[in-house]
Amino acid sequence: MNETPEDINNRKAASDHLSLIGRKFFKYIEFDSNEQLVAEIRKHQFGLILIFLTGGFVIFAMSIMAAAASTLNIDEALGISASGTINLVVVVLAFFIVVGAVIMTLIGAFLFRSNVIYVTSEKIAQVVYISLFNRKISQLSIGDVQDVTVTQKGVLAHMLNYGTLIIETAGEQQNYTFTYVPDPYQKSKLIVGSHERNLVMHGN
Repeated sequence: MNETPEDINNRKAASDHLSLIGRKFFKYIEFDSNEQLVAEIRKHQFGLILIFLTGGFVIFAMSIMAAAASTLNIDEALGISASGTINLVVVVLAFFIVVGAVIMTLIGAFLFRSNVIYVTSEKIAQVVYISLFNRKISQLSIGDVQDVTVTQKGVLAHMLNYGTLIIETAGEQQNYTFTYVPDPYQKSKLIVGSHERNLVMHGN
């Protein structure tokens, strides 16, 4: 992609209004000099809290198990004369599970935070990290948006005001599904509004 000086200046001006994560990935999407940034959509922090709570629960459970194994004589309770071998195995196993849980929690948090959606006057672009070394960038012309659906399931989704956006596309293109979207109804209005303005400018 060869950007003109006007494109570069427009991109820089638009990126000034983005978050740190948003600026980091903004360079991966096409952004022309006549294009305007409408919104940056990041996932709701509640999803990040769930990741840390899950990891924390595993770490806590394994720590309790290791502490119990270090104080109780499991061999004697099972009638085995192994001189603490089972206790040692349990402690070592719990240690490796804790280390694995810490690593997976940090990776999960990074992947969650690296999801960014950009809504512009011309397109919807999404940057998603499927894994540490698997990044997917999708770009959809705003004119190809057929419908935007918002779903909020559960008490917490309503209390914390997050939900799922489903963007239905024209033709055989795959629908876009964004989860843990904060203030989803307001975000859907931004997308629909951008779509309608694009139709006024360019037609069907």
